[in-house]
Amino acid sequence: MNIRYANRFGWWLAMLVAGTALALVPVVVLAADMKPLSAGIGVEGRQPHPDYPLKLVFATTKGEYLADVNVSVYDTSGKEVMQAHSPGPWLYLDVPSGEYKVMATTKGGQKASAHVNVSGEGQTVVNLAWKMMG
Repeated sequence: MNIRYANRFGWWLAMLVAGTALALVPVVVLAADMKPLSAGIGVEGRQPHPDYPLKLVFATTKGEYLADVNVSVYDTSGKEVMQAHSPGPWLYLDVPSGEYKVMATTKGGQKASAHVNVSGEGQTVVNLAWKMMG
């Protein structure tokens, strides 16, 4: 095997592994007890996570999933309690029962928001949809 080819192959393999690892840890948590989980990509990523009280689903108004979404969660006083970047179209949030405002922004800068009431009984699912241009 040619050394130059082997080095290129090694570089591509390293980038693949690094990219996969980065997709697993894309969040910033402002409150220690809130643990987000980005999911929805691949078979394993579509497994249910009923232990998370809030699930956000990102899609276009045509029903196509959207990924690469930035999310901020605010409490009723307007204080930001969590920031997250979701590389997948689903984002599970481990938030306490209560009312929240969720603001989500696509990579292209389009925004969507929702007021959410997490009851603590079962999982609250919120669908955020964007009308995509083009």
